[in-house]
Amino acid sequence: INAEYGQMELELEMRKEEEARREEEERVRKEQERKEREEKERREHEEYLLLKENFAVEDEGQETLDEEAQKNLLLEFIDYIKRRKVVQLDDLAAHFNLKIHEVVERIENLQEEGTINGVIDDRGKFIYISEEELKSVAKFINQNGRVSISDVAAASNRLINLEPVES
Repeated sequence: INAEYGQMELELEMRKEEEARREEEERVRKEQERKEREEKERREHEEYLLLKENFAVEDEGQETLDEEAQKNLLLEFIDYIKRRKVVQLDDLAAHFNLKIHEVVERIENLQEEGTINGVIDDRGKFIYISEEELKSVAKFINQNGRVSISDVAAASNRLINLEPVES
């Protein structure tokens, strides 16, 4: 029994040593992979910096449009909003090569001028509301007298069409 016990202890010790050796090999392999990855990233970064040095932006231009082209672009902007009814501000900005804050400013200016009516919601959408739809909401309020915001919202779902307009 002692011989068997000794043999088992020896086998257990050998397994532990083998496992420790495998763990050490795995650790060394992972460390080597990490070093290789870091070296590769360093080389790629150095290549990037060299390429970056070869490119120089000497001057940035801004596309300027004549007055007629600007007017046409503004009309296209308005038509785009009216046809779509609900537009994501970032999509609108991308479509017209504008920054989002420029789109918001343009919409606010158009609303102040009375060219378009609508609402910018908290999710970055502009909802266009036509004159007829505004009149129908006003008529609802006048007919019902004192109404709550929730009543107006519920009626607006019926009175305001959010589907894109076919052109």
